Amino acid sequence: STDTIQSASSTRILPQHTANSYNNQRNEPNLPSHGTKTWQLLQHGPETFRPRHSHATCVFKCPSAINSDISDSNNNYTNDKNNPSDPQPSKCLWLTGGYSEAHRTFDLQTENENSDVWFSHDGSDWTQVTNLNGDFLQGIGNWDAKVGGYVAPWYSRYGHSLNALDADGDGTEDVMVLTGGNSPIPSNDVWITSDGIAWHFDGYAPWTKRAYHGATVFKGKLWIMGGTPLSNDVWMGSLVEDPSRVVGYRMDWSVKMLQHQAPWAPRAGHCVVSQLRRNDTTNASKLNATEQSYTEYMYILGGFAGFQKGHPRYSDGARTRNDVWITSNGITWERVLPPPGMRTMPWVGRAFHGCVTWHSSIDRSRWVSSDAILHLEDDEDRRRNGNYTHPRIFITGGGYMGRKGNNEVRSLETYMDTWWSHDGSEWTRVNYEEGWRHKSNLYSTNEWTETTIEEKKVYLGKWGHTIESFYTAEDLDKNGKVSSEITSLNICTDSEASTSQSCKKMTALENRVPALFVIGGKLENGPLSSDVFVSKPGVHCEINGETCGGNGDCGPATLGCICHSTNFSGNFCLKESVIEEISPASCNRHWLGSGNAIACINIMLWVFRYMFGK
Repeated sequence: STDTIQSASSTRILPQHTANSYNNQRNEPNLPSHGTKTWQLLQHGPETFRPRHSHATCVFKCPSAINSDISDSNNNYTNDKNNPSDPQPSKCLWLTGGYSEAHRTFDLQTENENSDVWFSHDGSDWTQVTNLNGDFLQGIGNWDAKVGGYVAPWYSRYGHSLNALDADGDGTEDVMVLTGGNSPIPSNDVWITSDGIAWHFDGYAPWTKRAYHGATVFKGKLWIMGGTPLSNDVWMGSLVEDPSRVVGYRMDWSVKMLQHQAPWAPRAGHCVVSQLRRNDTTNASKLNATEQSYTEYMYILGGFAGFQKGHPRYSDGARTRNDVWITSNGITWERVLPPPGMRTMPWVGRAFHGCVTWHSSIDRSRWVSSDAILHLEDDEDRRRNGNYTHPRIFITGGGYMGRKGNNEVRSLETYMDTWWSHDGSEWTRVNYEEGWRHKSNLYSTNEWTETTIEEKKVYLGKWGHTIESFYTAEDLDKNGKVSSEITSLNICTDSEASTSQSCKKMTALENRVPALFVIGGKLENGPLSSDVFVSKPGVHCEINGETCGGNGDCGPATLGCICHSTNFSGNFCLKESVIEEISPASCNRHWLGSGNAIACINIMLWVFRYMFGK
């Protein structure tokens, strides 16, 4: 069927589909209510990276390459930009290093660390860079490895960082910068590449040797903080053009906070992310407003933390934390407090978790769902179909260990959950889970927790993975092909599930559908993983495993919930008298009569189980 849009310039007929026709429903008997798939395992090709954890990934331009099968006679990768299903021909997912099962190296030694480089244009098919070159220097790296082979010039490592940096502010990242990590002991070497193939040594950073440090790009600079040995110093690295360098750039470092100057405890295995926010959100209908001011923030999320014994701030030893810290300048840090009525964040203390800020590709200060409506021609349609919200910060998995008083957990107890927040204070849980650790009844709606052991499907927590915001491809208009042009659609609820069919307009680039990718990691008491999971629409629609509060259907791509009737509204189709995001705090205040009692009860049971069942 079709829907006619009247505008001042033209009349267009939009293709119309029902949300449930995209087959994203999750049919699981363990669910308390109907649900939508949140993640999907990508089937990789014949070649992929070996299973590992504590690797480093980022999004960066592809090496003039997409597929090694189409390389020229000089083993240079060539570009296939005529592939319409390629989600973004100019950018790729990149993966370096990590900890895997013991293997034989180029010099016939046996080690667990890796010094390989991989890239993928879709998260499914991965290509190893087999013509690595650069600075093979004695005493610095793998000086005796074959130049132009599969071994990078930097020592094998894990627990390092990899970030893409833009030197001139034109919106295109110029280099990737690899720093630190265990190789096999903590290091502070810095490596720069402009293509992922040639890696150049940029010297030793002035910060102390470390691994499992926090690293993010904030206000165009690379920020490094914390790491093991436990530290809480803060450093800023600036990418500077330098014609005297082969790569054309160098990193200049400056210290912003020395050890013990920061208010947060020394830590490692923590997450650091940045988030751009619009300061005035009251004018939400002006989606393309130009007279706006913005503030960029940096967050620290959790980690294995504690002051050394004898320090004035020592308290019960080091353990994983669930504290959140925020800054707008990298120097003045404030602890983010949970909502009134809560003593702590709803997610349990953890380290080695995955984190990412997911923002619109059109406006970095907006939540990614706005991509589905920002191309609509009529401003009234944009106002009606989308609300202004800050980008969501996601947390996935990780684990608990450490000492509190006489209680000590020495091996990592992992988690199977996914949480998000717009501000670091109010957190919403995406998935539903039940059962008990190490028991056969353990279950989670996070598909990235699924694995098979002895021919039986089990659900296990994961740590040491990475999560990246990238793109996937999908035939949204169901015409049998993926288009690189803007596709406009009218998506409606299933008429059988509602008294009257409700619809929501959306636009999308079918070859650039925003998605999250969970890459690799280690399952608790299970195998290392080379699996890659891509997010599905349920990431936008689910609260504690329930879709749209039971009052709507989940649209495709990033569209989010389509409410069954006008009695329900908001991003999750809750009644207008109830706040939009469900969290333990909001359940305390609003669950009675909210129309979402099941979701709230499940959240409170989960909190109770982790408080008293561990």
